[in-house]
Amino acid sequence: MSEQIFLQGPAGQIEVFVDYPQGEVKGFAIVCHPHPLQGGTPQHKVPVLLAKMFQERGCVVYRPSFRGSGQSAGVHDEGYGETDDTLEVIKFARAQHVGLPFFAGGFSFGAHVIAKCYAALPLELQPKQMILCGLPTATVAGLRHYVTPHIKGDILFLHGEADDITLLSDLIEWAKPQHHLLTILPGANHFFTGYLKQMRIAISRFLTL
Repeated sequence: MSEQIFLQGPAGQIEVFVDYPQGEVKGFAIVCHPHPLQGGTPQHKVPVLLAKMFQERGCVVYRPSFRGSGQSAGVHDEGYGETDDTLEVIKFARAQHVGLPFFAGGFSFGAHVIAKCYAALPLELQPKQMILCGLPTATVAGLRHYVTPHIKGDILFLHGEADDITLLSDLIEWAKPQHHLLTILPGANHFFTGYLKQMRIAISRFLTL
């Protein structure tokens, strides 16, 4: 059962769901959900999977609700205000877990936001490892154009080969100059429908907790 807490952010309260590991706390993780205007919440199956995998390895996991969704104040801000809010959640979590390693993950719009947070943090405060699923890196049909910052580090990129929302070809173009390693799930759509088991395997192999 998740604990619900409220933090103060730039636009008012931020609703955060907190999951605790059963044994010793070995780290903390922030997990961001997909686009709130497209029905994304912290309870979506992909952020829930990410949270479980961090939790199983000893992390306290924080899943914030983005602006204007759940009980978070404010209105949707195209990823800008959401990045500011998430940086506040990271700051709070770090203060609760001094000296413990920090991990991060996100799906779709949430992957974009956590990638922007990663780029905004100084090197020594960046997550030890990060998981980005269905990362938007260019124009998402019918929604908007995403400018995703260049980032480097220990990052797992999980992407569906048949993703028609955040195109694999766009991710490849974005990743190419950075020499990123990409993990492609053949046949998977944007929502990884029917591929959660394969995602779990890939994440298990990646995490060093």
